[in-house]
Amino acid sequence: MTVLLAGLNLFLLHSITLFVAIGLLLLLTATCWGDWILYRKAHKNTLPDTSGLVWKTLFAHKKQAIISYLTLAIGIFIVFSVGLNRKGFTDSHELATGTGGYFLWCESSVPIYHNLATDAGRERLALTGLPASTQVVQCLRYQADEASCLNLNQVLTPSVLGIDMQALGESCIGIGSNIYQADRNELFERLQYPEDHVYPALVDETVLTWSLGMKLGDTLHYEANNGKKAMIRLSGTLDNTIFQGYILTNRKLFSDIWEEITGSEVILLRVPETEAGEVSTLLSQALHEYGVRITPTLERLKEFNSVTDTYLTIFMTLGGIGLLLGIMSFIIVVRKNLIMRRKETELYHTVGFTRQQIETILTKENLLVPLYAILTGVSSSFIGISAGIAHIQMEIWCIALLYTFFFVICTLWFVKREVRKELKRDHDKKYIHQP
Repeated sequence: MTVLLAGLNLFLLHSITLFVAIGLLLLLTATCWGDWILYRKAHKNTLPDTSGLVWKTLFAHKKQAIISYLTLAIGIFIVFSVGLNRKGFTDSHELATGTGGYFLWCESSVPIYHNLATDAGRERLALTGLPASTQVVQCLRYQADEASCLNLNQVLTPSVLGIDMQALGESCIGIGSNIYQADRNELFERLQYPEDHVYPALVDETVLTWSLGMKLGDTLHYEANNGKKAMIRLSGTLDNTIFQGYILTNRKLFSDIWEEITGSEVILLRVPETEAGEVSTLLSQALHEYGVRITPTLERLKEFNSVTDTYLTIFMTLGGIGLLLGIMSFIIVVRKNLIMRRKETELYHTVGFTRQQIETILTKENLLVPLYAILTGVSSSFIGISAGIAHIQMEIWCIALLYTFFFVICTLWFVKREVRKELKRDHDKKYIHQP
């Protein structure tokens, strides 16, 4: 049952199908609710006041209003939803949970068999110049398929890292869901021991959802050093971290599966930020024979997120095209509506409506639909991504609110300008034809 609940939770968080379905359902609900409000308002007022005329006119052109509304609302929904899912690099807490507090990621082509955490190991590798406060975590690696977002193919056997789970638990690495429904300390404790010859492991949420197409609790099968099959269960997830592309299992459990792998090929270093550059240079010089490649963890995280942002940019472009079509549809509808209302406007003048009253009627008629589309489109995008709304950065929130304000202001300005322009044309025409 816990496995099913964990899988359902992950599905709710990351299912694009569910996200789109929720958004479309909300927009459909808003359309039906708006239609009901329109019907109710149009049949409630019988006296020819300005409010009643607005609702009756909208109801008479209901089909046109609904098409204009849906085109604009769907475009806004897509653009805002994609934009809110973008990752930034200004939130220090999010960066810390993504890197675990480590500043350098080192990969070597040749395994390193010395322990960099000891003085003897550093002396053998000519790394005695490392700052005394440097914390080192060395990882064993079973090289298999590339499972990060840099590989577009579905992966069956991702690469595995054997890491000290106790040290990882003491870092600030971001943890997502787990099949045990356990807290952080209990989770890392359980990850250090097998259960019925099945080895627990952590996996990045991106790898689990996209590269593997699996859910929490599923099991991966690997060939152990004795020729037998080893089963690794995906017991927990990591939140968008530098370990994307790998399955993480405890170092001792890793050695039980692959005894012949004893040298470290991945090394994480936590050093003072001001000394990260010097440490990187020292490592490059001392470990050049091992074919070491040193990458700042922040750059590694940015590289992964840049791939995600590329996809988001594509979807945002498509959404922008839809939004542009919605805006064009709105402009055409407003202008067409004003042209078709010329005789009706003249009738308003005849029965005694003032120019201010006529302007109010025409403005309300042409503002209700686009403002409702903006409101429901933005609201649907917020609700659709509500599972991850806590991870949206303040900068992105400000941009979203700024764009909303911009759309509203532009809509108000355009409608008022077109209405006044049309009334001025009618006034000038009437003045010219007077004897």
